[in-house]
Amino acid sequence: MDIGRTNKRITFCRYEETENALSQIGQVLKEIKTVWASVEPTRGREYQEAQRIRPELTYKVTTRYHKGIMPDMLIKYKGRLFQIISVINVREGNEMLEIICIEKIQKALSIGR
Repeated sequence: MDIGRTNKRITFCRYEETENALSQIGQVLKEIKTVWASVEPTRGREYQEAQRIRPELTYKVTTRYHKGIMPDMLIKYKGRLFQIISVINVREGNEMLEIICIEKIQKALSIGR
C-alpha cells in the first residue's frame, strides 16, 4: 500500500436510532471513526428513476485496515456523503481496505433564468 496516496480525511458514519424528549424515535447520523484514505472516482453513470435522470458517481476509497467497517455505513468526505456498496479486505491480509461507494448527485434546477 502506498501510504503517500492516503492524503484525504474521511469519516465513517452510521445512522443510529435515538429517542427524543417526547419519546419519539428518530435517526441521527453518528460519526464512528476518522481516518486517512485515498478517494478516486472510477466511473459515472446516469439512470432513469420515476421519469427523472439521476446522475451517480462510483468511487474507490482505499485506506488501512480498520476493524468493524461494514457496508451499512456511510463515508463523509468534504461535506458529501457516500453510500458504501462493498468493503474488500485486500488479500485477506488485514492491511488494506478497498471500499466501493456511490455518491448520488443532486442537480439544481434553475427556473426562469
